[in-house]
Amino acid sequence: MNTPLIIDTSAFISLGSITDSNYKKAQFISSRIKKENRKIIVPGDIFTETMNVIGRQIGHKGAIIQAKNIFLDRSLSIAEMTSQIRQRALDKFKKQSESVSFTDCIVMAFADEYGTREIFGFDEAFRKNGYIRMGIDKK
Repeated sequence: MNTPLIIDTSAFISLGSITDSNYKKAQFISSRIKKENRKIIVPGDIFTETMNVIGRQIGHKGAIIQAKNIFLDRSLSIAEMTSQIRQRALDKFKKQSESVSFTDCIVMAFADEYGTREIFGFDEAFRKNGYIRMGIDKK
C-alpha cells in the first residue's frame, strides 16, 4: 500500500472554489491522488479550520456540505492530535519565521507521525521545511 499523505486547509479551500488561484492545480492533484489510490490523512485541526474558513466565506450550509463530502470520501481519514504530535508541532513552530502558522506546523508534525514527506497543500513553508507539496515539488 502507498504511504499516506497529509492534507492542508489550503487544498480543501482550493478544491472547493473555482475562483481560487490554485483550483485547477488542486483538481489535477486530487485526481492523481485518486488514481494512485492514496490514503489522505486529515488532521482534526485541519478539518476544524476548513469548516471555519468555508463557514465564514460562504456560510454554514456550505461548510456542512463540505463536511459531509469529507465524511463520505473513503480515501480521507480524520486523525486527532496526540500530545506527542502537539509537542512536535510546537517544536517546529519555535523554529519558524513569523509568517508560518501553528496549523502548518501541525500538518508537518502529522506528516512526521505518518512517515511521509508528502503534503497536499500549497504553502511554501512545507517545501522550505523539507516536505514535498504533492503535484508541485519534485520528489
